[in-house]
Amino acid sequence: MITPPEPDRRAGLLAYGSPGPRFHVKLRERFEDFQVEEILDLVTMTSEPCEGCVPIYKVEKRGIDTLHMVRVLSEKLKGSVNFAGMKDKRARATQYVSPRSSRAERPQAVEHQLFRAERIGFSPRPIGRRSIVGNRFELVLRGIQHGISTSIEDAFASCRERAIPNFYGYQRFGLRGMVNHRIGREILRRNFQEAVRILLCDCREGEGSSAREAREAASKGRYHEALTLFTKSQDIERRVLRRLSDHNGDFLGSLRAVPIRVRRLFVHAYQSYLFNVTLSRAAASKMELGKATNGDNWSIVDEHQLNPEGVHGAREPAPDGAIPMVQLVGYSFRDYGSRFDSIIGDVLKEEEVEPKHFYVKESQEMSSEGGFRHAPLLAKELQYRLDDSSASLGFSLGRGEYATSLVREIVKPEDPFSAGF
Repeated sequence: MITPPEPDRRAGLLAYGSPGPRFHVKLRERFEDFQVEEILDLVTMTSEPCEGCVPIYKVEKRGIDTLHMVRVLSEKLKGSVNFAGMKDKRARATQYVSPRSSRAERPQAVEHQLFRAERIGFSPRPIGRRSIVGNRFELVLRGIQHGISTSIEDAFASCRERAIPNFYGYQRFGLRGMVNHRIGREILRRNFQEAVRILLCDCREGEGSSAREAREAASKGRYHEALTLFTKSQDIERRVLRRLSDHNGDFLGSLRAVPIRVRRLFVHAYQSYLFNVTLSRAAASKMELGKATNGDNWSIVDEHQLNPEGVHGAREPAPDGAIPMVQLVGYSFRDYGSRFDSIIGDVLKEEEVEPKHFYVKESQEMSSEGGFRHAPLLAKELQYRLDDSSASLGFSLGRGEYATSLVREIVKPEDPFSAGF
């Protein structure tokens, strides 16, 4: 089996779950080449308002990430907005959101140059992660080569056998610079100055000359100059620099100037890296990922065949059809003696990180308790078609699963960034 390239290794993606050669294709050549729609499960939604209910909006967007869309929509609705999952900026995405408060504005539609939100009903509860069953994807790979149909069929067959690792995708780590988990690691090590240095100074692939000048200025402590060079779209860097310009040396305070969702993302990205490395080593050793064995924490897949239902203890016998659950390291991590826990222990030693480090006393909102994530990718409704120069893929994935993890198995990209991942 071929060796994963450097960008994969930096994200902890050290193995593949299916055979096949590397293909040089292009994903996301156009917005329409990457389409995703959330599969809504909101049985409590009604067409008419009820006392204390909140409006539910269907948002169709392109060219804007979820956090920026939510920020704009929150201003329009005059209240904080909930959403179920992050959707990529470089995609045509349909997702569902709601205000958290029943006192928010509730117009029939909100128009923006990069998205449209339409009110589709009302619910007693705001949208949350559990409001969504999963996501339906329609993707196009362009510039395909001979033999890709075999690779697609092999990857789909491995999916049906639950042999594809449920990796966190590239975007979890910030593909252009792979910095998110590195920032998270330094936060856990209480090296806040280094976390800020990575955020401000490490170059991202594809950035223009102004951003490079800004990062150079920041690296030399010229914070106000750097602030003027970063664009408005680089608002995270600008928030940090604004704090440092006024409070030189306050690295923890400058991190806390970052929106809380993003701050938590840094730590969660490091959890994701640890998970990917653990699952990679399990896959490379030919460990069974799709079937729980005695000693595993395990779960049963729900009626939709897309998500696990709860987590059972390692000492409970796993019934037929159960899938293994792997720990996401946090301050509550315990070694239950499972085959995955053994790998996690080795990874933590190599990283010189302990579970207790995930409790960040200096900034408790960045702490993470940890949890579990299922080992195999749970995909269904897999289909494809080919024409002379492209392949169209369709499939559904569960909550928190990544389409790029499945497409990675098909094409095994040498350079994920230039390939459009």
